[in-house]
Amino acid sequence: MPSLKPKLFYSYSHKDDAFREDLETHLGLLKRKGLLTDWSDHKILPGQPITATVRKEIDSADIVAFLLSPHFLDSEPCLAEWNRAGDLRTDRPRARLPIVVRPCAWEHFLSDDDIKALPKDGKPVSTYPDQDVAWVEVYEGIKSVLDELHRTFTPRTSFLDEIKKTDILSFNEISLPEIFVFLTLSQANQDIASGSVVQETIDSVDQLLSGTTNCLIHGPDMSGRTALARQVYLTLVQRRKHALLVDLGSSLARYDNIIRNSYANQFNGDFDLWRVESGRTLIVDNLSSSSVQLDFITRAVEDFDRVIVTLTSDTYYSYYRDDTRLTEFQKYKIEPLTRVKQEHLIRRRISFMGHGSMADGAVDEVEDRVNSVIANGVVPRYPFYVLSILQTFEAYMPRDMSITSYGHCYYVLIVASLIKAGIANEDADINVCFSFAEHLAFKIFQTRSESRGEFTTAEFNAFVEEYEGNYILQQSTLNRLKHPDHGILNRNGTFRAPYMQHFFLGSYLAKPLPERREIVDDLCKHSHRIDSHLTLLFVIHHAVDDGVIDQIVKTTARLLPRDAATLEPAETDRFSSVVAALPRRVISDDSVEDERRRERAVIDRTEEEKEDEDFEAEPNEWYRVLKNIDVLGHVLRVRYGKLTKRRLGEIVETVTEGGLRLVNLVLKDEAEIQQLAEYLKTVNPDADFERIQSLVRFCSFIWTMVNIERIVDAVGHRDIRPVVADVIERKRTPAYDIIGYFGLLDGADELTEPIKRELDTLWEDHDDPFVRRVLSMRTQFYMNTHRSNTRVEQQICSLLGIRYKDRLRRL
Repeated sequence: MPSLKPKLFYSYSHKDDAFREDLETHLGLLKRKGLLTDWSDHKILPGQPITATVRKEIDSADIVAFLLSPHFLDSEPCLAEWNRAGDLRTDRPRARLPIVVRPCAWEHFLSDDDIKALPKDGKPVSTYPDQDVAWVEVYEGIKSVLDELHRTFTPRTSFLDEIKKTDILSFNEISLPEIFVFLTLSQANQDIASGSVVQETIDSVDQLLSGTTNCLIHGPDMSGRTALARQVYLTLVQRRKHALLVDLGSSLARYDNIIRNSYANQFNGDFDLWRVESGRTLIVDNLSSSSVQLDFITRAVEDFDRVIVTLTSDTYYSYYRDDTRLTEFQKYKIEPLTRVKQEHLIRRRISFMGHGSMADGAVDEVEDRVNSVIANGVVPRYPFYVLSILQTFEAYMPRDMSITSYGHCYYVLIVASLIKAGIANEDADINVCFSFAEHLAFKIFQTRSESRGEFTTAEFNAFVEEYEGNYILQQSTLNRLKHPDHGILNRNGTFRAPYMQHFFLGSYLAKPLPERREIVDDLCKHSHRIDSHLTLLFVIHHAVDDGVIDQIVKTTARLLPRDAATLEPAETDRFSSVVAALPRRVISDDSVEDERRRERAVIDRTEEEKEDEDFEAEPNEWYRVLKNIDVLGHVLRVRYGKLTKRRLGEIVETVTEGGLRLVNLVLKDEAEIQQLAEYLKTVNPDADFERIQSLVRFCSFIWTMVNIERIVDAVGHRDIRPVVADVIERKRTPAYDIIGYFGLLDGADELTEPIKRELDTLWEDHDDPFVRRVLSMRTQFYMNTHRSNTRVEQQICSLLGIRYKDRLRRL
């Protein structure tokens, strides 16, 4: 028996009931074979509402057969049934079949609808010498429609609409295909010939679907596994390929039931006919550790041409990494977004904020905000986190306005987890959870500070007992906090994600209590340690008064070195040979898009090569200064609205002086360059001494520029630009002028007349080759990665004495 049994509805005038009976008789064979069910108003039971029942049956019918006659065309109920069947919009195929049973003006009736009538050519049944011949023609017509319905494996619109939904809050509804950016999938393979490990990657849905290999794709929570599974499914459906999407979750149902029910929910057509079609792909989301689910995958491999499975990395490494039953699966890991893909995601998201296409500089500003949250490794660079951060910038600010907008993105993530775990979305219940989490975070911090050991289950249980002696805490709340899928705590009482520990510890320490101030002081002194650094950032986010901020600023400022560089000619003469060797023209002939991709790819490679160090011993002085500059820059970025202009100016100057002092930490003067070159010559006696001197000077130049860029990054926030300008005006050294101009470029949407005038002024004020070459190269690098007015670019090139060439641009 087929799995699909379409229903036919008879629409007719009761004066033509004999024709309806004849049609039912001729369709009897189809009904007995299980290919069709039918319904007419004769099946309405006494006491049932006639009109409502008829409408319900029309709405659920796959075929509506209209027996056209003069009486039908003159009947208001019959015409109402015709219109209802035509107006109804469903997510499954439906057929309206006009069957002419007696001569009437049927052609005029159907003139507005391009529908073929039965019998052949619309010849009335009553005019056939042998009416059985007419009914056989009708039978064949209905059978061909049934065959089409059985083999029309079209997706149900309702299911597609459901899986396209996103959790992104916005003024405009955003669907998954509109916002989806493919994350890189990586696979480490052993090269038999060389014995080395070769990293293979997949960077698009097309690349993933290019073969027929079974795939096992794993990634952490919130890494985009479900979005990837859905987008792959949508892509296959759009290409009219046979695909089925199954979310196993915690399901333990039988294989056949899951597959059959999933098909009925997702597609029209006969399941048994679909099941024998070739080229079918099964996409399984949320595979768990259950042996029943592994049996499901084993059956699926036998049943489908290709199986794509997604699961958490924890589940993969714990249960499936070395499972021999999955040896034929290619295993891929979901990698975080590259900077190139992150920019693509940001641009797509911005387009739905009502801004349309934004200037490159404006996109840079949004990227900078996102990177300021992600850069410290508190949350990974996955689409969920990037979109959550962007969501907080659109319109959804915290109810508790003491927290910064940057801190609010973490607040949103935590509250979302609590609600999913079953905590009521009410202030009272959320506050209970936050209070418990703050005290727990501090307890974990104390334990690790005292013993440097891990927080154990026994210590957690002791903490809970002590906490319940002082505060109200329901056991149900504690259970939800440790919810296996959505809770914020692991089984042993530690926080599920690192940012949660830092978030709640920062909130606890931000409260103005003397004993907590001592801890904040100690964190400032050891900000080179990654845990201390991250906790300080969250203290800044949660600070409820200027006292804590002032304490952080003063303590951090005391740790900065003295003797700042000014970059006057007396200092930069050492770079004369380096500057002379630098190219005058660095404008690219490639498009802005290509240059932006290259720039972000370089940043990605740099981040891969650099690992943050958590120093246990005292670090080098320069590293300590770098970390303290980061802390003060964070204050400027997220707390500028709560500080006076005077205080902001002091912090800007402190950060700038600290960075310029870093320039002098390593290579202060020519004598030091000479000494270092002589030392390197003793280590490498075969090396050319002049070459060594040149390399040392070049490294000194790079060190100088790196630290200037670090300063610009710390003080370059758009909203404090007037304060920065005042500091620069007071100091008026080449170093401050360079920093001010770099910041002006970084905060610009594009090159403008005011920027050009500022460059004119600096060019005239500084005839030092070092300053001019630095200004020129930085401006050209900006032009490489930002679209600007052609006339302004031409004027700037003329000032810099370089040839201008219009490049390929994408509109």
